[in-house]
Amino acid sequence: MPMFAPMNQDYVDYHILVEPRPDGPMIGYFAGQPIAAAVVDLFGRRFVYEGVAPRGRDGQYDVKCLRKGEWIVEPGLVYNFDQLSSGSLRPAARKQQMRAPARA
Repeated sequence: MPMFAPMNQDYVDYHILVEPRPDGPMIGYFAGQPIAAAVVDLFGRRFVYEGVAPRGRDGQYDVKCLRKGEWIVEPGLVYNFDQLSSGSLRPAARKQQMRAPARA
């Protein structure tokens, strides 16, 4: 009976941003490509630059090393989800907003 890989494998494709576009100043170059301080994906979510994506001995991205909220942007950069700029407020700011009187 053939052995199959587990269905819950962490595929690299699940960790790559869809159609990222620069959002902010250029802060350097990596692999001949400019590094943007932040990017916005196809869905309008904003991500800030974190560093270079880790790779295994085989040269493939090591997605197990990514932290929560981190995504890969080709040519191998890591960006972290920016909750404050993507429409989500900190809990304290949310409370303050709820206390503000309504304006007519």
